[in-house]
Amino acid sequence: MGPVATGRTIPGWCPTFGDLRSDAYVLLAALLGPPPTEGLLHIVRNLAWDGPLPGTLERSLAGLRRAGAEHPLPVVEDEHRVLFVGLGSGEVVPYASWYRERTLQSLPLAALRSDLLRLGLVRQAGCPEPEDHAGALCEIMALLSGPSSEVPLAHQAQVFGDHLAPWMGAFFGDLHGARGASFYRAVGDFGARFLEAESRYFAFAPEWEPFTEGA
Repeated sequence: MGPVATGRTIPGWCPTFGDLRSDAYVLLAALLGPPPTEGLLHIVRNLAWDGPLPGTLERSLAGLRRAGAEHPLPVVEDEHRVLFVGLGSGEVVPYASWYRERTLQSLPLAALRSDLLRLGLVRQAGCPEPEDHAGALCEIMALLSGPSSEVPLAHQAQVFGDHLAPWMGAFFGDLHGARGASFYRAVGDFGARFLEAESRYFAFAPEWEPFTEGA
């Protein structure tokens, strides 16, 4: 356990987690985006973060490493195709609009775009997926939480609470339980455990990190 602030004991994993949040989002964005490469699987097979993590996240990280070691690239490519390829025709549909309204490119996407505009983020030309795609949202959070970001933690928490927390845990649960998932079963578990830790981190962060509405 870590230091005490405003009457609450802050978990000792919070500083470590604060340092790795952006990297974890980058990893999830890569795993949920285009078909994986041998380079990405090499990263997965060698995943390690120094310092304490929540126990469930540590175990899921170990499981993801094992899955990377046990699955060769052609198998993972085939699995990715079965799970994700085809708008609405893969085994899982990785869009906020689908999970929240059972339709595609609907009000959740419009609300997200409005919030991103206020943060100065616009969709890049040629991007194949709408912003409410699970991988795109992880990429957005990676940008917001990166070392060069000037977005206050309070604004990051608001984007997370408004646009990821309401549905992405269910998505990762479906990915973990999908019939066609083997390697991606571990991805689903890691994603779910990471979101749980992220939610807990935001709950504690005002007590030990700057968490103001200002710049």
